[in-house]
Amino acid sequence: CEGMSEPDVVIELGLSRELRDQAVAIYEEAFGDKMRMAVRDQQKRMAYVGRALVADNTLVARRGDELLGAAGLSSKGAPFAGGTLGSSWDPRRYRDLLGWPGALWAVWGSRLADHAPQADEIYVDGIAVAGRARGLGVGTQLLAEISHIARAHGKRFVRLDVIDTNPRAQAHYERVGFRVTKVQSFRWKQRWVGFGAMISMEQPVGATPAGRE
Repeated sequence: CEGMSEPDVVIELGLSRELRDQAVAIYEEAFGDKMRMAVRDQQKRMAYVGRALVADNTLVARRGDELLGAAGLSSKGAPFAGGTLGSSWDPRRYRDLLGWPGALWAVWGSRLADHAPQADEIYVDGIAVAGRARGLGVGTQLLAEISHIARAHGKRFVRLDVIDTNPRAQAHYERVGFRVTKVQSFRWKQRWVGFGAMISMEQPVGATPAGRE
């Protein structure tokens, strides 16, 4: 579970070019298994994510030039349209990396994970903490800042999804004020995606969230 936060951790919106490779590695550690259906080869998958990541839609936690965690933000229209990997269905950007069939499959597979945020919410399009930074409160700080951003943009909720094979994450989200709103079964394709259900959770942003003064 999350421990006390580190005083020198900086939370800021926008992924710098210098931190991009670290972000790809953190996302691969957290989501590589789920992304395998879109791009099976790990090196190509990481290159694809590195090319697709939308810097302006990424909230980061860093300590100096070390990336500790990152969260993708998505909204209906501005300010975070498209989420972590953008909203384009155009495979041409990845043809040199994956070939035409691979590029088409990667874009299609990635878009299947789109979550169509509602007008009154910010959707957390993936949140990941580096293994070496777990227990420092990085995830809690990222969630607190997302709630602050949502409130600043006049949103009523922060929403995220967690898979049923990650009960520890679900328990943490519940501790900081999220509640389950829907459970979507994936039993029919569990052998391909590696989990049986997607659990949607939301947090009202009217009150100050846990971890933020």
